[in-house]
Amino acid sequence: MIMFGQVMVNVPKDFQDFDDEDPKLQRRLSRWTYWNNLKTLMGEFIEETGSKDHQEYKTWLEKKYGFRPIETNDGMMTDDLDIVDEKLYLVYILKYGK
Repeated sequence: MIMFGQVMVNVPKDFQDFDDEDPKLQRRLSRWTYWNNLKTLMGEFIEETGSKDHQEYKTWLEKKYGFRPIETNDGMMTDDLDIVDEKLYLVYILKYGK
């Protein structure tokens, strides 16, 4: 189960919603790690700040780990991100993996 904001999503890990020839195949394969990392980072954020505010969490991710999760129009995080600070993003990669 994945929780983002107030919405929980149950997606079986064997569900494949991409083509094996997808040019972004590696990113698609690693998205479970990314989503698990977002949950872990949320715990780190709450521990550091005491806040559970979604907007503050996104700002914290940018300032601490140098990336911004890309969201849908309704505010749901996708499996993609924008790197806003390469040095901080490298810290994220070294600490949590890609």
